[in-house]
Amino acid sequence: MDISLASERAFRLIPQTPLDVARVRVDDKRTNLVAGMVGALLSRPKPEEILLLSTENRLEPFWQVTISTRTVYDRGRSYTLNVGGPEVKSLTVLGQKVAVDPKIKGGPGVVFDAVEHCVDEGRLMRTFDGVSGSQADFSKYLTFTAEQIADLAGFAPEGALVVPPQARATAVVRQVMSEAVKSVQAQMIHEERVDVEAIDLYFRPVYAFEYEWAAKNKKVIVEYDGMTGETRTGGKKLQDQIKNLLTRDLLFDVTADAVGMIVPGGSIAVKLVKAVVDRGK
Repeated sequence: MDISLASERAFRLIPQTPLDVARVRVDDKRTNLVAGMVGALLSRPKPEEILLLSTENRLEPFWQVTISTRTVYDRGRSYTLNVGGPEVKSLTVLGQKVAVDPKIKGGPGVVFDAVEHCVDEGRLMRTFDGVSGSQADFSKYLTFTAEQIADLAGFAPEGALVVPPQARATAVVRQVMSEAVKSVQAQMIHEERVDVEAIDLYFRPVYAFEYEWAAKNKKVIVEYDGMTGETRTGGKKLQDQIKNLLTRDLLFDVTADAVGMIVPGGSIAVKLVKAVVDRGK
């Protein structure tokens, strides 16, 4: 099996909505967002009663992995050809005379042993939450403009909290590999190739606004998606939870040895035909 690995890359999505604009939009809706629709009807607070306590501008990670496969192989198969009636006693096929078997299921016929020459190709793209490592649909973000991060270890945009991924590249590649690479019933395999086309780490902007309704002793964190403009309550602040640092070697850990363990079966001989990104950069 030949496996090629794409260069491991990291990107920052360019916000569609800047922080100051998002704050104005959330402020305009803070009464309903904090009080809730039911609460707003029963005891509607005045906007000035709901105070903004803190703002968090953060970059949250997700992974995108794309894997394509190609297997060229031969397999044996028997084909049954039913003839036109009991009066047919033999056939001449490809210059050879073949006797008809009257006991074949479905009526008199001929059984041919053949070799099928097969090409099985596939391609999978999956995205994963960078913190939990669980598969989730982040494909909508891939349509937006992104800038590549040259120095991941030094990535620290001013005024932004960078959330380090807890899930490493090996973990997410393994999940896609187990889905993409399938065993085949073959007499002979002529080509077995896996191309890991993308191992990309993205950071998307999320703004968190903490509000307090003092009269009800209620605090609510509203999260605003800087790419899609979606707003949701029930969010959380991450500033005090960030412990790890961004380290390329720690996150992008898909090495030649790791690939051998990633491939389902574990004992398959693996040959790397493209080098992983230079880790000395």
